[in-house]
Amino acid sequence: MEKVRGILDQNAFSMAHIDKADARIGALVRKRLETVGPTSMLFYEEPLHIVRGERVWLFDDQGKRYLDVYNNVPSIGHCHPRVVQAVAEQMGTLNVHNRYLHEGIHRYAERLLDTLPHTLNRLVMMCTGSESNDMALRLARGWTGRQGIIVTEAAYHGNTEVDPILWTT
Repeated sequence: MEKVRGILDQNAFSMAHIDKADARIGALVRKRLETVGPTSMLFYEEPLHIVRGERVWLFDDQGKRYLDVYNNVPSIGHCHPRVVQAVAEQMGTLNVHNRYLHEGIHRYAERLLDTLPHTLNRLVMMCTGSESNDMALRLARGWTGRQGIIVTEAAYHGNTEVDPILWTT
């Protein structure tokens, strides 16, 4: 019987393949190991060397175009002129997290909440998918009092570990 491989095995670069890699890719992998270290995984048996993005596309160093439905930004795309302008304007004004009082977060929250059913009337702001999964687990465990979860085999659920937390009602 063939062993089922996990998501990381199915979708990760292995250093065992470094000698089979294109010379330019091998050099970049070695540089990455020197500067970033081995814990920051690379995807695919031959990692992609992405040099730019445009709307829904990623481009590698050879000019090959990839439809980006996997990366962390497919909801807004890469380099969309309106998004770039809005981000630049905000960065030129203020760049802080949501632990300070600022009207911008309230305006955003109200606009977003207006699109949701009335019973969904609060937001919990997150920066990453891993952080969102971590918070969802904390909320579910706090609500149910249980610890177990069911996940899809060979799916990516983040790189965090939920610390035990005490909930009061």
